[in-house]
Amino acid sequence: MQECAPPHKVLVAVDGSEQSLRAIRYAANVFPPDRTHIVLFHVQAQLFDLFADLDAYPHYKRRVTGLKRWATEQKMDISNTMDSAVVYFKQKGFAESAISIKTPDGKLGITQDIVKESYDGYQAIVVGRTGWSRFKDWLIKSTAMKLVAKIKHIPVVVVGGQPDAKNLLVAFDGTHGAMKGVACVAALVGTSDHQLQLYSMISHEGKFWIGDEEFFIPENTDDPIEAVKHRIGPHLEEARRRLLVEGMAPDRISIKIQAADRDRAPHIVREAMQNHFGGVVLGRRGLITFIDEYFVGRVSDKVLKLADQLAVWII
Repeated sequence: MQECAPPHKVLVAVDGSEQSLRAIRYAANVFPPDRTHIVLFHVQAQLFDLFADLDAYPHYKRRVTGLKRWATEQKMDISNTMDSAVVYFKQKGFAESAISIKTPDGKLGITQDIVKESYDGYQAIVVGRTGWSRFKDWLIKSTAMKLVAKIKHIPVVVVGGQPDAKNLLVAFDGTHGAMKGVACVAALVGTSDHQLQLYSMISHEGKFWIGDEEFFIPENTDDPIEAVKHRIGPHLEEARRRLLVEGMAPDRISIKIQAADRDRAPHIVREAMQNHFGGVVLGRRGLITFIDEYFVGRVSDKVLKLADQLAVWII
């Protein structure tokens, strides 16, 4: 993952669906206007090229006319959506020069076109959890889930529901990857008034992991959470220091260590929902890798499935 450096360029995928509109609103409220350049990105399907071949057949001509009208209306709807998004970002304090619109013609397919675009100096991508067709998204993986699998060099923020943009829960285990994720999130949210909680877990059996190192807390310990603080504590304090360096106020940073069973995804989502954290920050490897095999493709997938009313940051 590349280091975040201002100005931060953030891609917001737009398809005109209600959830993409919510993703727009989330991005406008979570990223500070003074250090973020927003790019509203929509891939245009090449429908007219498909219709051109059918014009020669009288039987299809009437249907093609209707399809062309529909395609034109869709294009106008996207244009109106983009214009409304620009107005909304301006209302949230973004300068006009900090907002761009890109509507390239689709060449590789929507997912692949977004993946290709993501390498053009972006620090994050924001996408709605579902698109126009909820049935299609249920039947096959949505564009958002495909992007999570394919984009690993920058954070992907998957927005579900209407999450509170001001509060973030960061799952943390003290590894280098976790620290890098904290630094990147801190840089992205900057000096805003966000509340951020660093959240670590130990098992009910007294097991705890720091990266790939597993150890047990002595059985005669009265308070296992207190006993583990000497191991995770310095890492949490370093993470807190990095947040402060990026301009976050001390009273907006909290730290929590909690006992949990092996199935950690429900605990993460429950902690966020019960304490009104609208966003959950997860690492692909390291940030929440208590044991790698239990995270890769499992914990992250479970959180994405369970957190359908939250914004899930995959870093």
